[in-house]
Amino acid sequence: MVTAIVLATTLGYLAIAACYLATRWRYARIRRAGPRRPVVGPEDLSPFELGMLAGGRQRVGEVALAELYLSGRAVARGHGMVARPPQGGSPPAPLSPEPFARMLDARLTANRPVPAEQLVRVAAKGDPAVAALWRLRRLGLFFAPERLRRMGGLRGAAWGLHMLIGVAGVASGGAAVLWAMIPKGERIGAVPLVFAVVLITYPFLLYLSDRLIGGMQGAVVAAALVTGAAIPVVPAPRGLAAGLVLLAGWSVINGVYRWTGGTLGPRTVAGDALLAEARADLPGPDPVDTALRATALLGFQALRRRRRGRGPAIPDCAEFAAVRSFAAACGSGVGRPNTGLGGNFAGDGGSGEWGGDGAAPPAARRRPQPD
Repeated sequence: MVTAIVLATTLGYLAIAACYLATRWRYARIRRAGPRRPVVGPEDLSPFELGMLAGGRQRVGEVALAELYLSGRAVARGHGMVARPPQGGSPPAPLSPEPFARMLDARLTANRPVPAEQLVRVAAKGDPAVAALWRLRRLGLFFAPERLRRMGGLRGAAWGLHMLIGVAGVASGGAAVLWAMIPKGERIGAVPLVFAVVLITYPFLLYLSDRLIGGMQGAVVAAALVTGAAIPVVPAPRGLAAGLVLLAGWSVINGVYRWTGGTLGPRTVAGDALLAEARADLPGPDPVDTALRATALLGFQALRRRRRGRGPAIPDCAEFAAVRSFAAACGSGVGRPNTGLGGNFAGDGGSGEWGGDGAAPPAARRRPQPD
């Protein structure tokens, strides 16, 4: 039985790895055949369109929330809540022509705080976000969905099988805990201890691994730890040793997934080039626009933990510092990896950045540069 399980799982690993490599090769061919130089520059995109290009729909909502805050129409209330500022202060600044912040402004009431994460979803799922997405596609910065549908479906199926094996491995870790904690010949008397271990210790270890590592990789690491700890105390360790080897193989396949680009995104080479240009020349026409463009490029999660010398060179301005403080006050619920335009980025424990095809090309446009 153990031999059959090991053989079947190994064949599954080989099929998954082959699928990851094949889809990565196909993805590279699609990108090489697509636009390579942007026909517009970063100044031709609004901060919301730049956010869509950098991080998808979720990032658009974060930019809208930042604009609502900078205009004086919203303040953080703690525990991830946002509300209108107290009446009697200075009048709010005018909003940009884009409708995103206005959509959020309509959701705020005078005496009822709203979860910041809910406001982000409102902007991310509205019709204006769809319009911004289609404009980026027309400009050649995003691929049309049909170009990536077959490749994405095949890679998604491989990822689903990969996750299914991981779930089985995590369940086997719980079984290893049960087996190890029930003394031989005292299976009935050990039931309370078994429940204490399974319902308290193992779930806590899964939670801790999710916080430290994230995704299914963290859960598999936790399962490997408890499986390895159970091997010396079980009467027949051969099965657990085989399970530990399979868990290690799962991590190797996960490394192949990450090495081949993770969740491959819809951005073209031209889109990568425009983002490289935007990061190299970030300041906008005014401090508010600069802060919004920084939010578009970085996102709330990166703003909360940003260190000097890393990421885009952002000039010092009070507006950017204010957005950083606001991002921290909104809590970890805002700034999670994007879940649209190319897959569930939160599911793989990654950073949410779309995988590309090597380094971005030099930021050069087809139109002539002014002297």
